[in-house]
Amino acid sequence: MINRSIASKNGAANNMCASQLVATNTLKLTTNQKMVHEALLALGRSAGAYEILDILRKKGVNAAATVYRALNELAQKGLVQRIVSTRTFIAHQEPKPEDEESILLICQHCGEVSSIKDNHIVRAFDKNIEQSGYCVNTYHLELMVSCDSCAKKTS
Repeated sequence: MINRSIASKNGAANNMCASQLVATNTLKLTTNQKMVHEALLALGRSAGAYEILDILRKKGVNAAATVYRALNELAQKGLVQRIVSTRTFIAHQEPKPEDEESILLICQHCGEVSSIKDNHIVRAFDKNIEQSGYCVNTYHLELMVSCDSCAKKTS
């Protein structure tokens, strides 16, 4: 199953703000965490810390360390996920369980991020890795793809 709600180009209109998440899930976020999470949700796509910093300068945030600290804490709470290959972050509308595995699909043209959550794929990986003599602790799989919109533009 492909989950396009992670960070789509038009996802901002469908996203809850961080304060609603706090109310519904009893998460306690600092002011900086709320601002960073809401900015990332509003973008509706992946973004780097310095891009988030540029957005938040209008609200008085002037240090990259403040943004990085908030992103790290949001990641621990499952509200943000780091995309290693692009050095960016995506916001989750609701906390992602720590043990939930997913495969990220990242459009190399526009940055849209979706995820695949398919137990068959995970079991296939587990089986093949086990046969190789290894044991999986966690998955972090990112695939660079072209989303439907970008694929149509390049055809």
